[in-house]
Amino acid sequence: MTRYRVTLEHTLYLVAFLLALCLRLLNLGAIPLSDGEAELALQALEVAKGGQATFGPQPAETALTALTFTLGGSSNFMARLWPALAGSLLIILPFLFRQPLGRRAALVLAFALALDPGLVAVSRQANGPILAVCFTLLAAGLAYNRFDWGAGIAAGLALLSGASFWPGVLGLGLAWGMSWLLGLSPAHEDETGEVDGFSPGSWDQGRVKKLVFGTLATVLLAGTLFLRAPQGVSAWLAGLPMYLSGWGGPSTVPALRLLAALPVYQPLALLFALVGIVRGWLYRERWAVFLSLWLLISLILAVIYPARQIDDLVWVLIPLWALAALALGWLLSEPFSQPVISLGLATLLFALGALIWLNLAALGQLGPAAPDIFPRVGVVAGVLALGGVTAALVGLGWSWQAARQGLVLGMLALFGVYGIASMWGVSQRHELSRVELWRPAPDSADVSLLMQTVSDLSAWDTGETNASDVTLAVDSPALRWALRDTPRLSLAPEGEQLLAIGSPSMVITPQDFVEPGLAASYRGQDFVVRTYPGWTGALPPNFTGWLVFRRAPLVEVQVILWARADLFPGGAGASSDVLQPEEFEVP
Repeated sequence: MTRYRVTLEHTLYLVAFLLALCLRLLNLGAIPLSDGEAELALQALEVAKGGQATFGPQPAETALTALTFTLGGSSNFMARLWPALAGSLLIILPFLFRQPLGRRAALVLAFALALDPGLVAVSRQANGPILAVCFTLLAAGLAYNRFDWGAGIAAGLALLSGASFWPGVLGLGLAWGMSWLLGLSPAHEDETGEVDGFSPGSWDQGRVKKLVFGTLATVLLAGTLFLRAPQGVSAWLAGLPMYLSGWGGPSTVPALRLLAALPVYQPLALLFALVGIVRGWLYRERWAVFLSLWLLISLILAVIYPARQIDDLVWVLIPLWALAALALGWLLSEPFSQPVISLGLATLLFALGALIWLNLAALGQLGPAAPDIFPRVGVVAGVLALGGVTAALVGLGWSWQAARQGLVLGMLALFGVYGIASMWGVSQRHELSRVELWRPAPDSADVSLLMQTVSDLSAWDTGETNASDVTLAVDSPALRWALRDTPRLSLAPEGEQLLAIGSPSMVITPQDFVEPGLAASYRGQDFVVRTYPGWTGALPPNFTGWLVFRRAPLVEVQVILWARADLFPGGAGASSDVLQPEEFEVP
């Protein structure tokens, strides 16, 4: 009998997985669903109730979320649960490829995938491409290790993941073909004649049957929620037409914004990935060459796609971090020749980095047109020069190996702290003025505050939080989702005369909606329900202010919550003015 022993390596992978899981589940339901997330959640809720909802272009998300709604009830947390779990499962990927990557590099990659700001942010969204990324790459990893039934199940879930599956497969296929033409394909026989799971010689008829049957069975069962929703059978093909239609649609996100997001959120990965690319091509390392081609092709596909979004970069982050992990695995494998000198240099570089950050914070407060901006810029340039001169002096006075190791440790500490701070900022709830590129646009803003006000009004009127009748005259999936537990909810098209039939207790209308009856017999308060980035270029006009404080121009879309005047003390004779938030209080 084969006996398996738990090693330190296995324990570290478990720690990375638990870390990823905690970061993705923490306060998962605190932020209201955006419109895109709410569309999928409403479809899943209809399926869970046994309705004939039409499956959207992401049948895996719809079917799996319907299952969780059936078992655990509908909530923001449950709507985002499967993407969070899928993002955590990405930690298994380095373990599956630890042989070609190297054990040290694979461990570095596991923790990098757990902490990356972009991956954490997309894993906490109910409509992101994380399911496609996770299941596609897990299928590849399981096939590499010859777990063919598991690879088939993962491939089936990847096919059901929607439009994001197709650019990922296209990028992988093109990179594989180019590396094969260069004679550096990762699939090859080693010196002993042993073949890996990707080599053509390893694919016999039995392996192909397991992969195909596993894929088809998963598409049939998962796509129909175990045959409970037969309408999902054909939904898995909807992703391809949706992706292709994006090539003819308008561009909503500037291409340069995608390129700018990488150095802002992943500076550590970019820095060491460049080292991995140069070293991989110099030594013609098969996996490094393939990863660099995959990185380049995925980035090009994301940038030139007209319907691009920031979360399309998730296909770029995987090879980017894999290349950085290869470089770090190589750099950290050398024994420290002079550890005190290296640690001293790293500490100095970290302190200089903190000084640069303080000056950037001051520049952000001053603004780009301030008269005393140049001294601050001079200080930043001087500190950068001081760091370079110090590293050179350490190399000349002691050894270049000690200087290189000090630089590596200093950059790891400096950009690691920055990356963790960015990850926390992009994943947790924050004030409306904070703008993160990795958050879905439009953001749902004050939806929670609006719902709290509706609940308070209903409790004052009826004694129960969801008992009052509410008319929603705003085309907003996020608001429909937020009001899903309101039994006396009525939906009305925008612009319709709302009081022609009756006088509902509460009405939600667009801010510019005008109906004399509302102004005469209702009180109103405005709420921000959607926010968009308010600039047209790649980055906000005050870049340093946004980099440090994440403050940037925003476009706000508001609605008005109208409450019938007789719900308040004073009855129908109360004022009909639209009140400011601090004036609108439930007694």
